[in-house]
This record gives sequence, structure tokens and C-alpha cells, in this order.
Amino acid sequence: MKLVPLRQAQVKYMNCLKAKPFTGLKLLTFKKDRFVEVRLQDDGMHLIESGYLNQDILLDGKEAKKRLKDAFNREFPRSTRLYLEE
Repeated sequence: MKLVPLRQAQVKYMNCLKAKPFTGLKLLTFKKDRFVEVRLQDDGMHLIESGYLNQDILLDGKEAKKRLKDAFNREFPRSTRLYLEE
């Protein structure tokens, strides 16, 4: 797990849908009390949020990018650095 700037984490997070050897990506706040995780499972790609909202959403191709962006903005409104776990 490494600490990265917000912009770098956001670019990596938004491009995870296009990555071919992809299994999962988890972003945590500096205090590690909130996180957003994108994980590839047998039935598809899941978006897992824990923090302001606690939910597990199955992503489909049409609205996946919008859901990722909304979750990122909701969980990390004032963060400047995030922990990145691949």
C-alpha cells in the first residue's frame, strides 16, 4: 500500500475499467476510515464503498464510469493524498 497524490489516484481509479490484467483496486483515506474498492469477481465487476455510504454495486458497461466518479467524489471530498492498494 502506498500513499499517492489525489490526482494520480483518480487517474488510476478511472482507468481501471480499461486495464486488462485487472483483479482489484482499493483507495483509502489517509486515516483509513473510508474506502472505495473496485474488484473483479465471477459475476462481474463490483464497486464496494465503505464510509458515507456502505454499499456493494455490480457495475455494467454503460454507467460504470459515472458510478465510479460519483463514489470517488462522495468518499474523498477534501482528501489530498490517498492510499492505493492493487
